[in-house]
Amino acid sequence: MSQDIDTKRRSFLKTTALGVAAVPFAGAMLQSQVARADMPRLEEDDDIAQSLDYVHDAADASDHAQYQDGSTCANCSLWQGGDEQWGGCDIIPGHNVNADGWCNAWVPAG
Repeated sequence: MSQDIDTKRRSFLKTTALGVAAVPFAGAMLQSQVARADMPRLEEDDDIAQSLDYVHDAADASDHAQYQDGSTCANCSLWQGGDEQWGGCDIIPGHNVNADGWCNAWVPAG
C-alpha cells in the first residue's frame, strides 16, 4: 500500500512541477498577444516595407517576379497572427502587417 502512495505522490509532484514551470510561458504568450495589439501598422512607405516590396494588398504585388498567385501574409510561414486583419511578422519586428498583404520574403506556410 505504501508503494502505491509513493507512486501517486511522485506523480502529483511531477505534475505540479510541470504546471508551475509552464506558468511563465503562458504569461509570456499572453504578453506577446497584448504587445502585438499595441504595435504600429507597417506603412508601405516605411524603409523596411520598401526593401521587402511590402504592400497592404497582395493584388498590388502581381507585377513582382516573386509573387505567386494567392500568396498573402496570412498564409506565409513568417506570419505570427494577431487579429483578423493585422498581425506580427517574424522578419518585421515592432510592426503589424496586413493579413491580405504580401512581401518578397513570403514563404508558404506548411
